[in-house]
Amino acid sequence: MKRILIGTAIGTVLTVVFFTLAGFFGGACHCVTPTTAFFPYAAIVWGATTWDSMGTVLIALQFPFYAIVLIPVRGIPRRILSFVLLLLVHSAAIVAGLRVYHH
Repeated sequence: MKRILIGTAIGTVLTVVFFTLAGFFGGACHCVTPTTAFFPYAAIVWGATTWDSMGTVLIALQFPFYAIVLIPVRGIPRRILSFVLLLLVHSAAIVAGLRVYHH
């Protein structure tokens, strides 16, 4: 339980950091591409539906969920494999988010 709480705290901090970076990078290019890269699931929801509040919930939960998925994995090789699989899923979501949301 302690590991899950620590993972959730780390995920929450990462959410704040990446949200801030997305704001800075988005301001530099006047586009939503950085937000889509950091938070692709929210971009998919925003582009495909009118559920704006659901996209905001996905932003808040994405990185804590990633941490909760990675924390219980034991052993360095399995953790690396889990991280790579998570990175692949995130990358696929970025492509989908850019296709759905990109104006």
